[in-house]
Amino acid sequence: MKIIVKEKNDSLIEFNVSMLWKDIEEDYDNELNKVLLNVKEKGARKGKLKGIQRELFIKNNKSYIDSQFVDYAMNTYYREALKEKQLNPLNQGKVTTLDFDGKKTDFNFIIEFEIKPKLDKKIPNYKKKVTIKSNHYIATKKDVERSMNDFRTQHSKMKTLEDNEKLKSGHFIHADFTKLDDDNKPIDGSTLPNHHIKIGEGLFAGDLEKPFLNKKVGDIINIVVNQENSDVKYSVKINKIEEQTLPKVDNEFVKQIDKELKTVTQLEEKLQKNIQLNLDNENKKEFQNKIVEYFLEKTQCVLPQSMIDNYRSYLVEDHKSKNPDSFDEGKMSKELDDMSNKNIKWLLIREHLFESEQISMKPDEVAKKIEDMIKESPTYKKDIKKFYGDDKNRNKLREDLLNSKLFNNLEKYFVNKAKEVPTDKIKNIKR
Repeated sequence: MKIIVKEKNDSLIEFNVSMLWKDIEEDYDNELNKVLLNVKEKGARKGKLKGIQRELFIKNNKSYIDSQFVDYAMNTYYREALKEKQLNPLNQGKVTTLDFDGKKTDFNFIIEFEIKPKLDKKIPNYKKKVTIKSNHYIATKKDVERSMNDFRTQHSKMKTLEDNEKLKSGHFIHADFTKLDDDNKPIDGSTLPNHHIKIGEGLFAGDLEKPFLNKKVGDIINIVVNQENSDVKYSVKINKIEEQTLPKVDNEFVKQIDKELKTVTQLEEKLQKNIQLNLDNENKKEFQNKIVEYFLEKTQCVLPQSMIDNYRSYLVEDHKSKNPDSFDEGKMSKELDDMSNKNIKWLLIREHLFESEQISMKPDEVAKKIEDMIKESPTYKKDIKKFYGDDKNRNKLREDLLNSKLFNNLEKYFVNKAKEVPTDKIKNIKR
């Protein structure tokens, strides 16, 4: 067997296998005999053709006999050649050339198939201490005040105002919202009864707040709301006005929030610590994401199209299952392509890094992690066991643990040059 391996690109192999007749003659005769065993001709028993009958059958059925041998040969010799060259195709492969003309002729075929690209010389030299720039947000008093107000809101009480009391900014209303047509007449069936909103917040702030101020129970206000880039007219009838009473921030309030704390200062310190811990974790995620981006940008290789296509199909099915009515594959085509390419590229890079950094999992590590979770939250033991009894969730945990090990290793080679930014100096930060 002569094998020529040609790398057409990083992930596409042209596999040329040639066999001399003397090397395949025995296999050809075996396949011929299998065909003859199932033949029943007039005047002869099944599988017992002899003499001229045998020769005539072989001559008249040459194409069929050859095709049977080709099926056997392609499967057998292809597997043997792959084993010899230690190659593992990702896809079935495409036969581009097949040379065989039957008995006493040599056998040659060429197959193109994809493999995982070798990244040894493609991965950048990341061990040279690469600097990554990130933003490290620092919690401020405003963050603590915001968290404290959230707690106050959770423990607030609502007081219903008298019918003659006037509506002010910050009050809540229960009101019937009815859509109006172009002639300001109510549209049948369009009323949203007793809709609950806060005046002076969200949509009903600014210009849309003003028509409600100083109104009373029973009053009707006509407003115009911009919805989905079009103006919609509403008639709003106020049914009830409520005033929210927030609890006083004192030591008694603190005990309601956390029984282990005694003073307002202790609660503020704990809130500050927890907020900063979340911000620290956000910085760590940003740092790790930028490490991934570094490898994606610096590693240049041709990806296996079969892997990209399979991943894209998975994304499509996932979107369809979650959004069966609104998913439009055509509109999302570029996004799906980009996502598939990016994820497959990182999958291959990560696999290479696991090997080069000697990242692995012991058989009992996942089980030990689950036991640790149960020890930390014994009340939820049953829920934890049930959740990780699902193979999908268990495998996800295994992947998370592997990723954690990988980034712990990689962080030795990357410098997180974090710029500290107080949260009150930025906008739209997630808290």
